[in-house]
Amino acid sequence: MTNFKKNFQSFGKSLLFPISLLSFMAIFLGLAAALQNPAIIEVAPFLGNETLQLIFGFIRKLSALPFGYLPLLFAMSIPLGMVKRDKEVAVYAGAVGYIAMLLGMTYVLQAQGFTAETTSIAHLMDVEGLSQVDATLQNSLFTSTLGIFVYNTNVIGGIIAGLMGVFLHNKFRETELHPALTFYSGKRFVPIAAAIILAIVGIILAFVWPLINQAIITVGGLISESGSFGVFLYGFTEKIINPTGLHHILNQTFRFTALGGVENIDGESLVGALQIYLYQLDNNLQFSTDATAFLAQGKILHMVFGMPAAVLAMYKMARPEKRDRVLKFFLAGVTAVILTGITEPIEFTFIFISPILWVVNAIFAGLAFLVPALLNVAIGNIQGGIIDWIVFGMLQGMETKWYIYLIAGPLFFAMYYFSYTFIISKFNVMTIGRRETDFEDEEEVDESVSVKESDRSTAENIINGLGGLQNITDVDNCISRLRVEVKDSQLVDENLLKRTRPNGIVRPDENTIHVVYGGRISKMRNIVDNYIYEHKNS
Repeated sequence: MTNFKKNFQSFGKSLLFPISLLSFMAIFLGLAAALQNPAIIEVAPFLGNETLQLIFGFIRKLSALPFGYLPLLFAMSIPLGMVKRDKEVAVYAGAVGYIAMLLGMTYVLQAQGFTAETTSIAHLMDVEGLSQVDATLQNSLFTSTLGIFVYNTNVIGGIIAGLMGVFLHNKFRETELHPALTFYSGKRFVPIAAAIILAIVGIILAFVWPLINQAIITVGGLISESGSFGVFLYGFTEKIINPTGLHHILNQTFRFTALGGVENIDGESLVGALQIYLYQLDNNLQFSTDATAFLAQGKILHMVFGMPAAVLAMYKMARPEKRDRVLKFFLAGVTAVILTGITEPIEFTFIFISPILWVVNAIFAGLAFLVPALLNVAIGNIQGGIIDWIVFGMLQGMETKWYIYLIAGPLFFAMYYFSYTFIISKFNVMTIGRRETDFEDEEEVDESVSVKESDRSTAENIINGLGGLQNITDVDNCISRLRVEVKDSQLVDENLLKRTRPNGIVRPDENTIHVVYGGRISKMRNIVDNYIYEHKNS
């Protein structure tokens, strides 16, 4: 297996950490959101009880944790899953680097005059003279992450920081600085490098990201002018760019600008698919199918029927002994996607490891938008789960044509299932449960970590001088000393230790040995760590 393939699979597995939390919390988020939905409360008035609503509100707030901090979770989980040694250092570097990247980006934005205040909808309308629609769209380009005002890079920002954390850890973990700066050498230098380098990356992103945003808006214009094919292209584009977080830009463009439609109703000009739909809903008017074509109706086939079929395919293609674990892993995600239309807990398990499944998923998502539009379905709102299907479809009457999904849904289920099983089998896609190591907690052996031959004799002299591996209980270091705890001090052979040319040997107590190396301490600590790690996994 090539290093690239190993690293790519490790990357895919590392994403399971935030996805697991995301899928679990999504269930409670969906349930709480449903129980706070005015349409549901109207059917079951007892749910409107103030105490119950406070409880539901708290659950909803807590459940939103991974959604609000998902980029940071990715920045930490990628090093956690990909690094084999000193994981805590890499995770720390990923988090530090992500924050540094945000700070670099916000510094440029402030220099350009962009702040939370100057990009607020009120300021853009009152001071800049933008319309409400244009102000809303401009405001959607920015966000506040960890209290830092930045462009909304979503999970892509976290992935960049996480991968950089891995790279910098592997690059600088054994860095030896000038003896005067030896305290900052080795593992301590990794987060320092991450802070400096990722801050520069953030500065670069501040100039690059607006170009990406503009590209999405341009694509939106092309979609709007393409008729029925444009509806397909909208669903395809929204799904293909979903991991970047830029789908929010596309969504806002169609929901609140003329690209999503312009209609004059009762003498009032309404702009944007969502605004048109909500006005018609509020005033008991017939729904515009041109507007709803870009709303929830295009997601129901994909989310309520397609995603469960994709999970069934991955379950079927998993190793037989792993299937129970696969089912338990996906149960929360399936519940979330059916209830609320939150697809990330399922999609993020395969789109980063299989470009083919990613593209096929986007094509099917495009078809999920196209089919209801061709059949003049009229279901609005924005989520696309079964709640939207019931509340904005069934409860709004037969004219919404909600019943079409009873026929189209099973067809989409079959289309997803057979396509996914074929692709996974044909291209040997390593979805969850297909690797022998999936769901195993054992530490993977990193075969690339070994003691250099030139350092082997030094390592052997240190280890044997300390009484052998079995005699060592703990290894640490300070700015100049290798600090070792041993079981039996009688087994320590100082003559062997002296072969490594230490500045001195100190015995603070019966079971502690300090070997003084001065400015060489970082190198000597790495030699010892590599030797111990190699023999531990041999």
